[in-house]
Amino acid sequence: QAGYVRALSLDLVPGALREAAATRLVELIRAAGTHLGTGFLATGDLLPVLADTGHPDVAYELLLQRTAPSWLYMLDRGATTIWEDWEGVDDTGTAHDSLNHYSKGAVVRFLHTHVLGLRQTPGSVAWASFEVAPVPHPAVPWARGTHESPQGTIAVEWRTTGDELTITVDVPPATTARVVFPDGTTVEPLPCGRFSATRRVGKAS
Repeated sequence: QAGYVRALSLDLVPGALREAAATRLVELIRAAGTHLGTGFLATGDLLPVLADTGHPDVAYELLLQRTAPSWLYMLDRGATTIWEDWEGVDDTGTAHDSLNHYSKGAVVRFLHTHVLGLRQTPGSVAWASFEVAPVPHPAVPWARGTHESPQGTIAVEWRTTGDELTITVDVPPATTARVVFPDGTTVEPLPCGRFSATRRVGKAS
């Protein structure tokens, strides 16, 4: 899995082969019982790669997986931090290795860039330009977050109600921003201050 993740993330796969490479990555994940098999250097890129290559459903299945190895397995065992070892506390409650390790906690990037949808525009400096392009999933009906940029606080909230998605964005002064809905509909440029828009996105299941 890690080899495919790195190759896709770093654009080392020729365009004509990207779809096949992503499909093979999904096959490897499925063969592992829909569990990740990446290490320190690839785990942070795994979910973004899946979402960006047309497999957001698989990304969310991994994010919400509850058996080891997974993030929620740690939470179910009482974790308040991310462990170095996926099974860092054994059945007797004895800890092994570090219990506060960023490498696997790198999944937080996916929560910002894909779940919340907040991303700095490529080539932008100091968040002078950004976009909000959430990748929603029926299991996650809403998201809310803020980013303290050099230009001021960027706040994003989205929520699905039935077949509608509402996105609200607080845009700091002297910045340019746009919203990209899941169907590709784009609203730009956003005015400074609070912006809100609703689009139909299909019935949540």
